[in-house]
Amino acid sequence: MEMLPNPQCSNSACQDRQREYIRMKPAKDAAAKARLEAEAEAAFASNLPVHDDNEWNISVVDDDRSEATIGSTSSDGLVREFPDANVLEKPVLSEESSVVHPIFDLDNLRKQLEALNAD
Repeated sequence: MEMLPNPQCSNSACQDRQREYIRMKPAKDAAAKARLEAEAEAAFASNLPVHDDNEWNISVVDDDRSEATIGSTSSDGLVREFPDANVLEKPVLSEESSVVHPIFDLDNLRKQLEALNAD
């Protein structure tokens, strides 16, 4: 977090520091940007992972990998309680579900809402 100068300060020493800050800020910003670019370039050139240790065995996998290779590390006997996030199970719509029940008719619901708001 960076503390910004206060142009309404009445202290002359504070105003002097603010003027110094305004003069020095572009040079500081350029130096910080150059340092970040140099660090990024060095990391890219080294082709080494950012972290050598992987305490929790986190890995990035390709989305195109088959399920057999992804789930192969699980032990036998484990059953998934929920479906995979990549698999979307579409509900099967029957003809009965497309019929609008009279209780849930839009006009009926609007009348019920108006009756509630009238009280």
